[in-house]
Amino acid sequence: MFLTFKALHVLAMVTMITAFIGAEIFYAAAIWRRDVHALAWVQRTVEQFGVGIVALVGLLAGVIFGLLAAATGGIDFGEGWLIAAYVLVAAFLVNAVVIGAKVVRVAKDAVEADEGRRPVEEVARAMTANRGVILVVINIIIFAAIIVDMILKPF
Repeated sequence: MFLTFKALHVLAMVTMITAFIGAEIFYAAAIWRRDVHALAWVQRTVEQFGVGIVALVGLLAGVIFGLLAAATGGIDFGEGWLIAAYVLVAAFLVNAVVIGAKVVRVAKDAVEADEGRRPVEEVARAMTANRGVILVVINIIIFAAIIVDMILKPF
């Protein structure tokens, strides 16, 4: 069962990372360019295809399968490399909630502007103040650290 749970863990986490980073890159690109209409398109697309739900399900499934793999593989849940993974996942969640929520708020405002319910200039100013690119960079670093931690088990 260990290998089955390990494979499902990896597949779920790859799905999660792909969904999160894929969406984040498009959000960040639109914000970087200060393109209100592109940001509105990204928000509509993310909502229409349930990208956030896919990412969240991938994350939850990945954590569950990871814990099951550790349990069936005789791995101590307190090993250093697992503690490092717990901390990195927590850092990702904090980053996603703190910075990600601001990105989504601006994106929803962009949808309103694209529909003529809010001034485009107002949203463009909010995009200038937004740090959407930081979200992507931080999450890429966190995900890379998790991958290295899982492969090398340095602690």
